[in-house]
Amino acid sequence: MNIENYDQEIISLNEQMLKARSAMSASYISICTRLVKKAKEIDDNNLLGYAYYYLADAYYLLSTDYRKFNNNLLNAIEYLQIGGDAEHLARCYNLLGIDALNHGNNELALDFFFTGLKYCEELEDSGIPGVMEFNMGQVYGKLDDIKQALSCVRSAYKNIRKNREESLYFRNILYCYCFEAGCYIKLGKPDSVDKCLKGMERLEANKDCNPDFFNSYAVIDTKMRCYHFLGDKERFKKYTDALMNMLREGKYSLDNMEDIFESARFFLNIGRTKEPKEIIKITEEALKELNISNLKLNHARLRCELSERFSYPNDTIKAFEDFYRYSIEFEKEKIINYQFFANLRKKLADTEKENMALSKRAETDPLTGLGNRYGLNKYAEYAFDIAFENKTSLAVEILDVDDFKYFNDTFGHQSGDNCLKKIGEILTEVCAKNSRIHAYRYGGDEFVIIYESMSDEEVLNIAKSIRQKVTGSKISSGRGREEAVISISQGIRNSVPTETNKLWDYLHAADVALYEVKESKKGEIHILHRVVHPIEAP
Repeated sequence: MNIENYDQEIISLNEQMLKARSAMSASYISICTRLVKKAKEIDDNNLLGYAYYYLADAYYLLSTDYRKFNNNLLNAIEYLQIGGDAEHLARCYNLLGIDALNHGNNELALDFFFTGLKYCEELEDSGIPGVMEFNMGQVYGKLDDIKQALSCVRSAYKNIRKNREESLYFRNILYCYCFEAGCYIKLGKPDSVDKCLKGMERLEANKDCNPDFFNSYAVIDTKMRCYHFLGDKERFKKYTDALMNMLREGKYSLDNMEDIFESARFFLNIGRTKEPKEIIKITEEALKELNISNLKLNHARLRCELSERFSYPNDTIKAFEDFYRYSIEFEKEKIINYQFFANLRKKLADTEKENMALSKRAETDPLTGLGNRYGLNKYAEYAFDIAFENKTSLAVEILDVDDFKYFNDTFGHQSGDNCLKKIGEILTEVCAKNSRIHAYRYGGDEFVIIYESMSDEEVLNIAKSIRQKVTGSKISSGRGREEAVISISQGIRNSVPTETNKLWDYLHAADVALYEVKESKKGEIHILHRVVHPIEAP
């Protein structure tokens, strides 16, 4: 997806959108909505998928409207599948994984993250693999597999650093430090915790880093825990007050809810009751707007823990009643979510299968089953890059049927088609036996063959074999049992590509060689000024 290919209005909207995203501005949602509207006006599937993804992302980051987040994400996936935008499809799977986590489906979350990483295999310098590895680390952290969690976040850090142009680059690096610090607290390593804090300080001193990132819930919560762990009472109090003020002012998102519950448990574990009780009250109001049983169940569990630990008998009965009720709701919702995700996976798989079939048809000549000119151009670009990089030879052959027009005019187009099909079968068989040979129908009675990393002698031997199979084949003339003898002429260019060489250069040279064959004697092979006389017709 290259936004620079669009007009100035869309480029400007995109710049505004990414700027709002980086600043976590409330305008992020409205700008995304305008981009979606513009994409609909010009009826562009690629831009629609791109815009819907960022609209879903905006609702995820800035809102608790789960329904809008979910609907926009599904729209994004549908259009991105059509356009084949691997980068943003990976981002969608990342959000699906986070959504599964919010619903308590750790296994599904990991599955979505691994699927998203597959889309990243062909991406270079993308930060999204790092983001997904970070989220996978979160899952392992929930499962108390701290070693694996740390492995994920360290890999995440390396991958995130590959793309400094990512609008949330500094925020993602910052969150890696936060997560690492949490792991080291659990492992009881004060020196490592201190190093993480110093890493955060270096980021905060960077003039390119948005200072608002350091006012996020995750950062303040991490610093509060770190300073408590390190015994810095003054700073612990500072960040405790900042955390509670943030909660009172409602400056948190759906993504923070599990972290908020863990903050309450942290206070419980160090013997404080005021903060957990206030957190329970604040989040209870926020959860009324959400229909996510997993979060309500965890809220009820937190209330049970508080009541049991500090003996609040009146609250205990109500807490356990709610815990039981939300447990039932959670199990029902879990089944519904599994069904939803299963249907979604099937839909995505069907769409991907359909897209692959369409792509294959777009690259295949329907008459011969060989690749067409589009398929040739697509593969040749890859073949030339590999040959240039490895300094290996590449040969391009143009093959055409001698006197094909006369054959067509004399015996009819159906016989002409049968002739081309037969040659297609021969070339298909040759390619099947050697993975370094690729054949295409270039147009009319012309075929192009690519030979990878072969000497002149090897190419010549295969070209002669093809010629022999064609001349020795029995091709019906379409007139009863009458059979026509068909011959082919072949022009070949074989050399190690230079940086400037591309398919057209080789095709031109091969075409010149073919022309020389036609001018001298049809049925010959001309390769780099070497001429081989035709075999005798049987």
